[in-house]
Amino acid sequence: MQSRQNISESVQQLKNNLKRTKSVKDWAGLMGYNCPDRFARIFESYYSIRPYSCLKYYRLRCISNALRKNNQSNFEVARQHGLVDEIALNKYINYHLNCSPTEVKNMSDQQLREKFENLVVKIGIENALQIVNN
Repeated sequence: MQSRQNISESVQQLKNNLKRTKSVKDWAGLMGYNCPDRFARIFESYYSIRPYSCLKYYRLRCISNALRKNNQSNFEVARQHGLVDEIALNKYINYHLNCSPTEVKNMSDQQLREKFENLVVKIGIENALQIVNN
């Protein structure tokens, strides 16, 4: 087992390893925790945000960036981000951002920013996200 990393480094570790971090369990393992629940409690205590909400936010950010680069198929983007196929990608994007992957590709930067502002409010992380991003 690797040694535990400081919880203050967890968000940066997530960002650096997002494509291979599919769940909070994976993230906890990356940080050196055998118990994902313990990692989640410590993370939430430190950041005032549940790790799953943070993971979801950054995964959606990464997916939207990959979609907007427009050099990969939706299937490839889905597989890189731990989703089974383009149908799962469509459902995931639609559920969280209320639009399709194609719409994400075609919307302006301002429209996408508004989608993420709405997501932040929807999952209740508006105050905590400022802490995480610092």
